[in-house]
Formats: sequence, C-alpha cells, structure tokens
Amino acid sequence: MGGKTKGIVEELIETFSFAQELSYKQIEALVEHSNIQEVPAGTIIAEKGSYCHGLALLLSGELRVAMNSEDGREVTIYHIFKGRICPLSAACVLGDFKGNTVTVTAETDVKVIWVSRRFFARSFAESEPFYRFVINDISNRLFEATEVVDSIAFVPVRKRLAQLLFASSNGGRSPVYMTHEGFARELGTAREVISRELKGFERLGILTLSRGRLDIKDPKELEKLVQ
Repeated sequence: MGGKTKGIVEELIETFSFAQELSYKQIEALVEHSNIQEVPAGTIIAEKGSYCHGLALLLSGELRVAMNSEDGREVTIYHIFKGRICPLSAACVLGDFKGNTVTVTAETDVKVIWVSRRFFARSFAESEPFYRFVINDISNRLFEATEVVDSIAFVPVRKRLAQLLFASSNGGRSPVYMTHEGFARELGTAREVISRELKGFERLGILTLSRGRLDIKDPKELEKLVQ
C-alpha cells in the first residue's frame, strides 16, 4: 500500500465514524475505488447539469450547496462540513441519476473523496456500517432541507436574517464577515432586500455596518427578533 493511500485511510478513520467500524482492508478497498479532489476556496466542484462522479465524503473544509433560479437568484440549501457526506451525491448514486441539480462551492480549501458508484453498490452487502452512515446522513439532511423550504415559504426575511446574524455572531459576541450578497445567497432573496433590512437594524441600534463586516451592538434586541 502506497504512502498516499495509507494517509487517506488514516484520515478516513479519524474523520468518519463508520470507518472505525470497518476493517483496515475494507477501508483500503474504499480508497482504492475512490478519487481524491483537493481544491481552494471559491472553487465550484459541481454545478447544475454536470456529471455526478459518485458519493462525496468531505475529509476537510466546508462546502455550500445552493440552487439557482432562472432569473439568477441563489439560495443556500445547506452547508457540508468535515466528516459529512453530500447527500445529493448519494441520491444521484442511489437513484442512478447522471446529472447534478445543484451548485456545490468550496467555502474554504477542501479535500473530497469521491467513492465510485460501483463500490457504493457493493457496500450494501460488504460494508454495512458505511451504507448505514450514508442513509442516516441523507435522512438528517432531508429534514434540514425541509426546514429551509419551510423557512423561505413562511418565515419573513427580517426574522430569517436575524436568525442568521444571531447564529453567525455567536449570539452577538463576534463580528460577522459577510457581504450583503452573501446574506442574500444564504437566505434566497435579493441583495437589495438584505441591504434594506440591515440598514433598518442599524437605525434601531442593533448593529453597525462596515464594508464586508458588521458588529452586533444590542444582542438582546437581536434575540427578540429571532424569537
């Protein structure tokens, strides 16, 4: 076994809970039937209509999964962090879909391991902890995606923005480094709407705005908007 393969095997064991239930030989087989992709922040690793290469396991970094409308608007469905899978890549493999329906962007430098369709199909019989992990992660993400749809459909932008600000600022204790365009992408609305709401928060004394950064000045008042 080469040094590079051994390193990936060790990373898998450290990062993914299912790997700790597999034998070393089973993990080696997974790595041998996979491709490793390392890309810098800002790289689009999958976009709508592109070919789905297999099941994506995130070894390091953060990915953002988004959908784009015909008029150019974008909404973030969820973020994927180290030790998680991309559930839509799993859906592609399980359903034998060939193309992606979303855009996946590296928010930070990332390392992804793409598990081949053939190995994933074999795992149902040979690597039960692996496919059980995948199914559980898909289930969790399905509920999260449902919450996003519910939020967009029924929760006012002002409240959703307050929720995002409160979470991103660690309850108002940390500055938030994000552009108005970034907030718009996260919430699935127009940049102009975000700018209007943020200026309203600033007039209320809840926060102060500067280029690419905002600081929470009244966390208690912000928390009231969250509830």
